[in-house]
Amino acid sequence: MFRTARSPLGTLALLLLLASSIAGCMSTQRIPFDNSARLDRITGVTTRSGREIPFFESGASITNDTLYAVDRHGQLILPTDSIARVWNRKFSAVRTVGLVAGLGLVAASVVAAVGANALGNTQLFPSDY
Repeated sequence: MFRTARSPLGTLALLLLLASSIAGCMSTQRIPFDNSARLDRITGVTTRSGREIPFFESGASITNDTLYAVDRHGQLILPTDSIARVWNRKFSAVRTVGLVAGLGLVAASVVAAVGANALGNTQLFPSDY
């Protein structure tokens, strides 16, 4: 009844579509650093010199005025007086609605194109043999 597409191009297109949707529902909020800030969910820092450091794993801890976290090179150790901003990733309802609407439009376009192609290949009044 239904035929499934097994082409590598179709699989790649699906993976690209899904990869964009994973990050599309989140936004990064950069807030000024405060020693009393909640650090278990931060995903990066900006230093006072302007250097942006994303974490490999979310979360950090402070011991003796030193921030400890994990970046792509391993353990990150920064004095807290050198941190200007911390990054928090949070769910974004606006981005999610936009992403779902965009994916719905793409899906509707594909269905319409396939339907138009199928109608173009069928004969309403087949000729007699």
